[in-house]
Amino acid sequence: MMFQTKGLSLFRIILNRCKKTRFQWYPMLLILTARWYVKRKIAAKNTRRKDFIVRNAQRSKVSALASIIFIFTCLMSNAQSIEVSAGFNRLDYQVGVAYGHRWNHFQLTSKLEVGATSTFAQQRFSPRISVGSSYFFVRKGTLDFGPEFVYAYSRQRLTSQGKTAHHWNEMNLGYRLQVGRNLKFVHSANGGWINESFYSNALGKRVNYNSLGIYAQIGISYTF
Repeated sequence: MMFQTKGLSLFRIILNRCKKTRFQWYPMLLILTARWYVKRKIAAKNTRRKDFIVRNAQRSKVSALASIIFIFTCLMSNAQSIEVSAGFNRLDYQVGVAYGHRWNHFQLTSKLEVGATSTFAQQRFSPRISVGSSYFFVRKGTLDFGPEFVYAYSRQRLTSQGKTAHHWNEMNLGYRLQVGRNLKFVHSANGGWINESFYSNALGKRVNYNSLGIYAQIGISYTF
């Protein structure tokens, strides 16, 4: 009986000491956990900052290279031009401005357009960016005529959700006609392949459709 009483007393003493020790370690554990959490946050923030610096450095290099290429192109071209135009394709009526470079028979044109119906009537901004190259094998006086190849990209968001935006890529082949000296009347027509890409809620993924496209435009350009 005495042995059992001593055993119980010793067990209680050990249990009480364990409880006291455990409660003494609680603040220390909380402090260590808080320090670990803060260090982890600081490390993640520093990593994001380094990634941001690296991305900015890469963007700066790309911007500098693009600026050098642009300046070199401007210096090497025989003539430059600014153009305003209106046209249409299967998607919408297009209005926009273009900037061109001319090397004798060869001309490179970059253009920014917006879908007139979508942007102004439906209040849904629909940009179209295109790059075209033309070779004027016919040059008689004020007349320039030749084949033209155009790549274009356009985008339109049908709803407020980003996944529902439709993307179109076009590759067209046709002709370009210019009449005039410094102030020129411009007309071009081309057709080819158009790819439409959008997110399908029914399928839960992005889908693509290919079809034939057409584009025609008229405009006025000024060469300087």
